[in-house]
Amino acid sequence: YTRTLNILSTLPFKLWGLSLLSGLLSIIVMIFGFLPIITIPVIAVLNAGMVAVYFAAYNGHDVSAKLLFSGYKNFGHVAGGMCWRMLWIVLWALIPIAGPFIAIYKSYQYAFTPYILNEEKEVDALDALKKSMQDTNGYKLQMFIAAIIPAAIYFVVSLVLSLFGLIPFVGVFFRVVSSIISIAYSLVAPMFFGLVEAGFYEYGKKPVRTSAPQLTQPATDSTTPNEIYTAPTVTAAPAETATEETAAPEMVQPAPANICSVCGYENTPDKKFCTKCGAKL
Repeated sequence: YTRTLNILSTLPFKLWGLSLLSGLLSIIVMIFGFLPIITIPVIAVLNAGMVAVYFAAYNGHDVSAKLLFSGYKNFGHVAGGMCWRMLWIVLWALIPIAGPFIAIYKSYQYAFTPYILNEEKEVDALDALKKSMQDTNGYKLQMFIAAIIPAAIYFVVSLVLSLFGLIPFVGVFFRVVSSIISIAYSLVAPMFFGLVEAGFYEYGKKPVRTSAPQLTQPATDSTTPNEIYTAPTVTAAPAETATEETAAPEMVQPAPANICSVCGYENTPDKKFCTKCGAKL
């Protein structure tokens, strides 16, 4: 929350403008797309582009409309994964009685899918869903609580203001305040939740290739079913004869540390916000 609010205070109009542009384009596609087979993939890729915007902003990078349309460079890959995600959530929701609850659970399991599709081009559409299920382990409940707390606060505040709005004479003041809060919430909430989800992905993501590459490994044709994400074999380069030029390794000056002035955490040089406390660096 702290890091998200810091980012919103730095890039409020940029993020709001891109969010508004994404919404307007989605409406235009729904009006002129005619066929769902056209509108659904186009809007899905647009949503994945907005995810890329939030993820870049969360990591302190500059955001622009270029990120919003980045998914269209690899349209089939991104659209396929996003549509598979929506299809499975809908199918789970059709189960009698328990369906809606299972669909909510599955929506959090598949939450990292657009991030994986944007970042990891080597992962195909179905594997992106599987990887999202793996990466969200240990985060689903936290993501649900992080989403429900602001919504619950907004509901309680709106309810209280609505009750105060029934008071004669002064009630009109509370109704006006309630309307202002509702407008502000509708404008800020999508950006807030988008940045919070991006934060969960930043902490929960795991690289596709988890095993360390080996220098020499005999080639085999047999693989086990569980070996989905494995590193390719790397052949060692021929050893060079030691010379005066190659005998001593070149000393590389390490990059300067990016120390947070609030909590003292040592961040990488590319960060603009502290990874630990969210303070601006």
